[in-house]
Amino acid sequence: MKPLVETSTKAVSTAILLLRIMSGLILFVGGAGKVLGWFGGMGMNATLDIFKTNLHLSAFWIYLSCYTEFIGGLLIIIGLFTRIAAFALFINMLVATLFVGFKNFFMGGAAYPCLLMIIFLAIVLSGPMAFSIDAVLAKKKRIEKLNSGFSIAF
Repeated sequence: MKPLVETSTKAVSTAILLLRIMSGLILFVGGAGKVLGWFGGMGMNATLDIFKTNLHLSAFWIYLSCYTEFIGGLLIIIGLFTRIAAFALFINMLVATLFVGFKNFFMGGAAYPCLLMIIFLAIVLSGPMAFSIDAVLAKKKRIEKLNSGFSIAF
């Protein structure tokens, strides 16, 4: 029964890594398409026109949303400033969920941005775990702190 209910830190770290890679990749590709026209995207000018026309948003909020997806997605993938990036993406997907609305939630509605929102909340709560640049930097900082405590006075 234990294998059905217990897990290891390594397994959780791997699970969070998989969530980070996939959700980060989804938003990085979407953001890169909106900002730079990569991956078949329309680029920033077309994105601005569409968002202004359809959602009546100001350029500031459009830029903020697109660059949050682009930069935040990359940071989530590599695990750098993970909690900050995940929180920004959580807010971005919360707004997307509210803009899309709850009519036909599961069929073309807000289910997709809502799912991403929940994934980013889980990453905010868990942190990046072991397989991230954040973890490497934190370990390096702990080692430096330990080394500074072992100074010999003459």
